[in-house]
Amino acid sequence: MTNDFDAHDPLLLAQAWSEQGRAVALATVIETWGSAPRPVGSHLVIDEDGNFDGSVSGGCVEGAVVTEAVDVIASGEARVLSFGVADETAWQVGLSCGGQIRVLVQKIGSGLDLSSLSRLNELRGHRCGVASWTDLATGRTRVSAEGEEGPDDVRAALVTGVSRLAADGLCFVNIYRPPPRLVIIGAVHIAQALVPMAEMAGFSALVIDPRTAFATPERFGGVDLIADWPEEVLPERPLDAYTALAAITHDPKIDDAALKAALEAGCFYVGALGSRKTHGRRVERLQALELAPEAIARISAPIGLNIGAATPAEIAVSILADIIQTLRTRPVVETVSAPGTVGA
Repeated sequence: MTNDFDAHDPLLLAQAWSEQGRAVALATVIETWGSAPRPVGSHLVIDEDGNFDGSVSGGCVEGAVVTEAVDVIASGEARVLSFGVADETAWQVGLSCGGQIRVLVQKIGSGLDLSSLSRLNELRGHRCGVASWTDLATGRTRVSAEGEEGPDDVRAALVTGVSRLAADGLCFVNIYRPPPRLVIIGAVHIAQALVPMAEMAGFSALVIDPRTAFATPERFGGVDLIADWPEEVLPERPLDAYTALAAITHDPKIDDAALKAALEAGCFYVGALGSRKTHGRRVERLQALELAPEAIARISAPIGLNIGAATPAEIAVSILADIIQTLRTRPVVETVSAPGTVGA
């Protein structure tokens, strides 16, 4: 299990409170209009005494949702709530255009059973992509890991990572994808520019370089930095399908082992610095390491989008753009080995 979640994660709280014997409801934003302070898919967890955590609106409708949730707990029947936000209230909570919010409220153990919630949290904890889809009329919720069979709307949403109403408006699909990670092999100038850019884009970054002259706190203050060989680090910091790896040392003794590990782990993006001629020699070395040609072909080399980048900062922009484009257009991956999935 990972530590990607904080102590106030509503889904983990919903499971924990239910397992403590408390009656619990889960509220979920299913549609917004205007400059909503909380995105579609956001959660609020409520117990029968009105205790709550999380947020569906930044404060403007939480009180009303809590009141409705207590009624849902009593009746067991899911409800879809619609709120129109007045202009003066909208400015106070960040809805500068006013707007509307629709919120689904379900009782845990009714439409959303505890076993499904537990599986959802387990999959999330193992950094698997997972979808829940709910029939808005009945409140019935089903959960599936990325790579499992499911409706077309669910599979399409898993590709984009965007939670949304199904095309017919009768079902809400909520997508949970692990926070993306970026592993950079090489504490070079490009990495100094790439790390802050990646973090601004929502990636956690790790820099690995065995060359202690490069991997120094003075050059990478506040960065997750390890001065060791990738083959020593990566077994302790495993790669996965929601990790990108950028090998930018220009040194095959450092890069090659990391590239092999990334391809074997199914990283969604694997890139390597160097010219086409340099990459040709790299391909020969990786073939000697018994990597399949189709796996080697996944390497983005020369690394980054072709934007004519020249400086380290410009190259960092091209790399990050390439990573984001790959993340947003990646095919659905197989996760049949994930805990609780089909065939596990």
